Formats: sequence, C-alpha cells, structure tokens
Amino acid sequence: MLERGDSIRCKDYEKEIEVLKLKLKGRYNKVFITSRDEIIKVINEIKSEFGEILTEEVIKCYVYEELSLGELTPLIMDDNLEEIMVVARERHVFVYNRLRGMMPTQIFIEEEKVRKLIEKIAKYSGRKISNSSPLLDARLPDGSRVNATLQGVSPRGSTITIRKFRREPLTIADLIRYGTLSPYSAAFLWLAVEGMHSRPANIIVIGGTACGKTTTLNALSSFIPEDERIISIEDVLEINLAHEHWIPLETRPPDSEGNEITMDDLLKNALRMRPDRIIVGEVRAEEALTLFTAMNTGHDGCIATLHANSARETLSRLRSHPMNVPDIMIPALNLIVAQRRQVEKGKVVRRVFEIVEISGTEGDNILTNTLFKFDSKSEEIKEVILSGRYIEELSTLNNMSIVNIKTEIRRREALLELMVEKNLNRREIHNIIQLYYNSPDMAMNNLIHSTTDSGAMMGPSGNRSGLLGI
Repeated sequence: MLERGDSIRCKDYEKEIEVLKLKLKGRYNKVFITSRDEIIKVINEIKSEFGEILTEEVIKCYVYEELSLGELTPLIMDDNLEEIMVVARERHVFVYNRLRGMMPTQIFIEEEKVRKLIEKIAKYSGRKISNSSPLLDARLPDGSRVNATLQGVSPRGSTITIRKFRREPLTIADLIRYGTLSPYSAAFLWLAVEGMHSRPANIIVIGGTACGKTTTLNALSSFIPEDERIISIEDVLEINLAHEHWIPLETRPPDSEGNEITMDDLLKNALRMRPDRIIVGEVRAEEALTLFTAMNTGHDGCIATLHANSARETLSRLRSHPMNVPDIMIPALNLIVAQRRQVEKGKVVRRVFEIVEISGTEGDNILTNTLFKFDSKSEEIKEVILSGRYIEELSTLNNMSIVNIKTEIRRREALLELMVEKNLNRREIHNIIQLYYNSPDMAMNNLIHSTTDSGAMMGPSGNRSGLLGI
C-alpha cells in the first residue's frame, strides 16, 4: 500500500488556517493550482512572509485545502503517478503508479469533501455538474484530465478519476528507449508523417484505454515540418506540441441554453482555417465521416486516435454506426498503428504491436497489408514485408527506387538511435528533426559531434537553445 507521504491532518489546524486567511486578505481567493512547481512556489511565498508565526504544516494545509485538491494534492505532486482514483465513500483512494501499476493509498475522503472537490474542478473549468447533470469531463490547471460522477449515477458515492498530465511529454526517443517502437519502425513512421515533401500519410493510432495512444500520437506529430499549420481537436486538451504554428481546439459541453460545440463542429470549422495538418485526439462518432471526407479531398497528413484492439476492428468501427464511413473512402487512410498495454516481467509496458496499411478495396472487402509486427522472442516490432502501397506511392511521386527509400529510412533510424544515445530533450529533438529537413548531413554531423549525455546539447554559439539555435 502506498504511504500517505506528504499528506497532513489538516483538521488539526482549522483555527490557524482561518488566521492565515485573514492575514492574506483575499490575496489567493481566485487561485486554483495543481502543478507541483506552482504549489511549491506559493508555499514558499507564504512561508517567506508568515513563516515566523505559522508552522510549515499550517501553510501547507492552507495551500492544499484552499488552493488545490485537499488530500489529493500530494498525489498530484507525485510525478510517478499516472492516474488518481477516488472510488467511493469509505474506501481507499487508488493510484496507478508508472512502474508498479494499480495500488491503494492510505487516503480516505468523505463524500461531502469529494463533492466539494468536484464542484471546485467544475467551477474552474467553466463546466456544470449537478444532480440533474451528474457527469463531468474537465481538465486541471496543469493540464491533467478529470472525469467525475456524482452519487446519482454512482450509488456507492461520488467518484473522481484524474489522468495526470506529463509536464514534459514523452518524445519519440523515449518511446524507442522504453520499447514502444523500434528505431527502424519509428524511422518508417517519421518518413510517413513527413511524407518526403510529397505525400504525408494519413494515420490512425489505435488501442485500448490508457495504452498510450495520445502519447504516441504526440510523439509522431513531432515529425511534422515546422512550416506547416497544425490544428488539433480534442474533447479535453492532452496534445502538447513544440511547433509554433499550432492551434489547439477543445469541445464545449452544452450549457443551460444548449450551445454545445462538438468534435464534428470543430473539425468542420478547422477545415475553414487553412490547415496543413489536422490532428484529432479521439475519433468516436460523426466526426469520423468529416475526417475521411477531408482525407479524400486533399487534406493529407491527418493523424488521429481511435479505441479499437486491432486493425480489423478499426475498419469495422469506421464502417458502422455512429461513424458510418463509406467503404469507398476508407483507402484514404494509409496506416493503422496498433498499440497495447501489457505486463512483462512484472512491469507495465506499452508496445506498438503492429503497423498495418490499407492497400485498397475488393468488392465489399477492405484490403490490408501488415507492414510491421511485434516479435515476442526479440521483444521488438519488426518489418514483415519489404514494401507496400504507401512506399510504392512515395517511390513514384519522388522518382526514387524503393531501395533508395529504404536507405533513407535507415539514415533516419541512425539519427533516432543517436537521439536516444545522447539523451536529447524535447526541444533538442524538435530542432534536430527540423534541421534534418533542410540539411540531413548537418543534422547528423551536429548530433555526432555533440558531447551531451543528459540533454545538455549546445548550439554552435555555445547556447543551449538547440542545434544551430533553430
């Protein structure tokens, strides 16, 4: 069982907290903080002013209870946790630890307090929750995603599920390091996302809940050239790109007068915003038809996620209600990247277990080729056919032999392996990728001759702003 750690019995300090609130004179009345850095900053600010007359425990309790999420605050501050789950009244709060999986804590929260936390989150996010509308999807100030239910639909008590937002999203190098992708499969996807300046692929990343679909989508999006205009669409913002010309859009639930803005509304609007790339956080319903219409009318390089367990199931879902994508439109999708979460040697790992391409139609059948498949013996995803429809299309468009395209993938593979070896940070990886599009040799030389071993790469002028200061 996870220890309570930093959590304090704040009920013991109720009088002192009231004294502190009077002394602060409403200074933090409109503050709601959930990021570790902000919480520590505010605690230190108050300590510097009142530390001589009030204990650190009182100050922490004030910040935890009044400005953050009460007894959940220490869990929010723990970077090893992926999810925090308030199950029901008189039961342990559960967490999902990145290394150890699901486990209970020693924290219990009363129903009344859980409800107040839900109302605080709803108020901050500008969303409504009540007995007549007892479901909430929202996000915290640090970007963490929240789902909550009130007792009306969860009879054992109100619930809160928080999926924590990584302060630094995982990079493509991280996915290679953790075995989600092999260097070669990542290089192939790099080529597909970029499209060799001619034909970026349309890609859907699939998998079950919490298997890392959005993380993989985010890492693949780092391959989009810097000069392209990106518009992303999500129910709750999770995508986090380093590109300057990126516009994130978020749905809005209905208010008392209606006024709902759906994924489909945003996608249709995005098509009027002159996008070079469209990213859809999760395809669920009628927006699928809008997305495939865009793919079929020249909007190449779309990337999306979808809940499905296999390529075949993906195609079935796309063709069925409520998505209803006509068979004739399906071949506009080039690649399905299938991912899953599994336990290996007592540890939770996330693997891309196959990459499948759509090769065409034959009667009522959608034809597919499996390009990459996970090999359990080597514990690596491996190429299973030498080329497919998409590579052949790139070969024709670029007047290059398939052998030369494979050589290009190998060159990018070598660059990715160096990124892993040099332990580059997110900004440095972004800069290397963008430099590669202008000068592959310069990108490789800069990386080979860098001395970084912990992300501290210097540009040629001696700064740490990235390679060539891009």
